[in-house]
Amino acid sequence: MAKNKRTMIVVADAGRAHVFMNDSKEGTMESVRAFENAAVHLRSRDIGSDRPGRSVESVGGAHHAEEPRTDPHRLAKSAFAKQMAEYVERGAVEKQYDQLVLVAPPQMLGDLREVLGENAAAKVTREVAKDLTKIPAAELTARLRDLVRA
Repeated sequence: MAKNKRTMIVVADAGRAHVFMNDSKEGTMESVRAFENAAVHLRSRDIGSDRPGRSVESVGGAHHAEEPRTDPHRLAKSAFAKQMAEYVERGAVEKQYDQLVLVAPPQMLGDLREVLGENAAAKVTREVAKDLTKIPAAELTARLRDLVRA
């Protein structure tokens, strides 16, 4: 008798993520969690400090605004990927699922891959480089069932 496989499916982009659980024995697909990244809707300058730091030239005494070394927007996206990875890792450690499917645009997929814990990474069976976050729920669950079967 085949073991009942539970598959966690994470559908994410930089601004939102939906987590689904598919039970192969019962054939059910249920939404278990949704996440929002409010910072992705802000402008980079609204995420960082009010004004860039200032520097003074050693010769002549001219003042210049310093550009930040990293883009605050990019940091917010990376932090969101880390939040997703921590949730997925916790589920792997607690044995909530047997397989993991990641569905995200290429940049987010790379961000997730980079911060995924070793327990969750070992359960990844498929990665799909597409943004499916804007698809209506009914249509999305049908598409996800096809992904799990393939």
